[in-house]
Amino acid sequence: MVELPAAKKPSRLRDGDTIGIIAPAWSFDQEKFKIGVEQLKAMGFRVKYDNTIFSKYWSMAGHDRERATQINRMFSSKEIKAIFCAKAGYGSIRTIPYLDRNIIRRNPKIFVGYSDITILLYYLYKVGRMIVFHGPVVSGEIHKGMSEISLDYLMLALTHAAPLGELRFPTLKILKPGKVTGVLIGGNMSMLDSAIGTPYDIDTDHKILFLEDIGEDLEVIDNYIMHLKLAGKLKKIKGIIFGRMIDCLDHSGKHYTVRDILEDALRDVDVPIVYGFPSGHRGMDTAIINITLPLGVSVTLDAEQPVIFINESGVR
Repeated sequence: MVELPAAKKPSRLRDGDTIGIIAPAWSFDQEKFKIGVEQLKAMGFRVKYDNTIFSKYWSMAGHDRERATQINRMFSSKEIKAIFCAKAGYGSIRTIPYLDRNIIRRNPKIFVGYSDITILLYYLYKVGRMIVFHGPVVSGEIHKGMSEISLDYLMLALTHAAPLGELRFPTLKILKPGKVTGVLIGGNMSMLDSAIGTPYDIDTDHKILFLEDIGEDLEVIDNYIMHLKLAGKLKKIKGIIFGRMIDCLDHSGKHYTVRDILEDALRDVDVPIVYGFPSGHRGMDTAIINITLPLGVSVTLDAEQPVIFINESGVR
């Protein structure tokens, strides 16, 4: 693939800055959304959103062009310093044909999301050439009772122009040892896998790839990995970090685990690999950690300990 210019770091959030909220995917619980808005205000920020985010079209929060218009407006607004998403689920990919890449390129700013929103994260990284953030959505995930660790790392990632540094968690396990440094990219496995062959096909060459998912059969996880391998996405990879893979279970009756599937599918991929990093899907337990990760920055994966070091800030 053609070498892209370095991704731009958006300006950090400061006390009193305005956060814009969009709804690129599913419609959402309005009461939980209001709680999330109040929490963002309690964190010291102003909040702005268009009432069209409460629209409904099938399972989504309005028609595709309408949802894309929200995104374009937030990027064009000088008042908005960061963009959060109300909910993930499905539908973000349908906004891409209506996004204004010129507006986005001219106005790099903090953009936070995960799951289905992965496709927008990579679009913004590849087309907009900006650092993006794999982190929580507003409805049901940002609230007074959210994990203190999750809140701390969200604030550190978005408000401090300094590296997050060492990320060491007991859930992190070694699959293949080694130590490597590279640019971190990735997100939801199913979304990245489905993007192969599109203009937003992920470039994994010389990168450290983060992959996470939820509720998939282990045979589906195996299929995703095989697709990545056959598409050449793991040939020049530097390392792989898997998330917790919440509720990814064996339904064949053979009682395999996620680790069994990952070890088998990746047995010929000779790079450092860990799994269990606490970012992304967390199931129904709101107390479970969800670490906000800057994507597009230099990280070091030390799969000997295991630990991950974020070597540079995602904001300036």
